[in-house]
Amino acid sequence: MPNPAAKSTPQTAFPASNKSIMARTLQAALCTPAGAMARTGKTVGTDMNFRHSTVFAAGLAVIALLGAAALHAVNSPVRSTEVKKSIEAPAVPPPAIGQGRDALPTAVQEMHDAILAAARSGSLEELLIPIQWNELPPDFGERSVKETLADWKKNSPAGSGREWLALLANLLEAPYAMVHRGRDIENAKIFIWPAFAELPLDKLTPALEVELLRLVPPDEFARMKAAGGYDGYGLVIGADGTWHAFKKVKQPHKEVK
Repeated sequence: MPNPAAKSTPQTAFPASNKSIMARTLQAALCTPAGAMARTGKTVGTDMNFRHSTVFAAGLAVIALLGAAALHAVNSPVRSTEVKKSIEAPAVPPPAIGQGRDALPTAVQEMHDAILAAARSGSLEELLIPIQWNELPPDFGERSVKETLADWKKNSPAGSGREWLALLANLLEAPYAMVHRGRDIENAKIFIWPAFAELPLDKLTPALEVELLRLVPPDEFARMKAAGGYDGYGLVIGADGTWHAFKKVKQPHKEVK
């Protein structure tokens, strides 16, 4: 049962530390001649001095209030978080869309060409050449590169895995998106095939819709569009030529009713 004698502490706009700063500043203002008169009701000095002192004391009081408010704004978790985010998270430019190899950086061109040459060779073993250019193998999903290549052969109707090489070739001939990842905007460019992994499917131009329909059948295109985005396979190469990934794209799908 609540105690009727207990009084709740009123909440104020300023934390205790800031209120103490404001109180000390106001106390200093009251120690001025005008402040003394305000406390005792006695006239101090001439009328002119009184007016000057009054203005001075009032100025100190205003400064105290503004200072406490400023400290509260700086110390506020919400405000400091917003300021921190504005400093640490520079605006990220939208993806730049391209196609072909001519506009790619030299290192990206070389890796692009090596993967495409391996795909067109018809031999999964040739794919090991661009894979071994990396310091670390690219991310092929849940299984290692070696296990993935073995699965491709094992699950292929002809036992060759060439349908995967065809998919790689089709992806690298599709439009790509150049996006920025990381804090260093200039040196964090990555190139993603196909570009649809970074684009809203309901806003594609007619030309881009045709390019997507070269990768997936119409019913898959419709399903992806309803679900919220492209979720087929994607390939990622860094600006330094590192082959980062070849795996399914994950999208924040809508709930399809």
